[in-house]
Amino acid sequence: MIQVVDKNDLMELIGYSETQASKLIRKAKSQLVQEGFEWYKNKRIGRVPIITVESILGFQIQLKNDIIEGNLQSAVMTEGEK
Repeated sequence: MIQVVDKNDLMELIGYSETQASKLIRKAKSQLVQEGFEWYKNKRIGRVPIITVESILGFQIQLKNDIIEGNLQSAVMTEGEK
């Protein structure tokens, strides 16, 4: 299962715009810093735990086969390929 997400993942998974996804990531980072995770104070950190995002949104994000669609498309083999 995917443990962390970035803004692009959120845009693909729940259909948020880039601005909405970025704001959600910033809010999650702020919440994590308040909880004592100083690592997330770094402005270059763009991935946050999915459970933090879910707690902010108030619902569980459903992942399709635990893979964010599109990320592993080139890794899929069809029958007869080697």
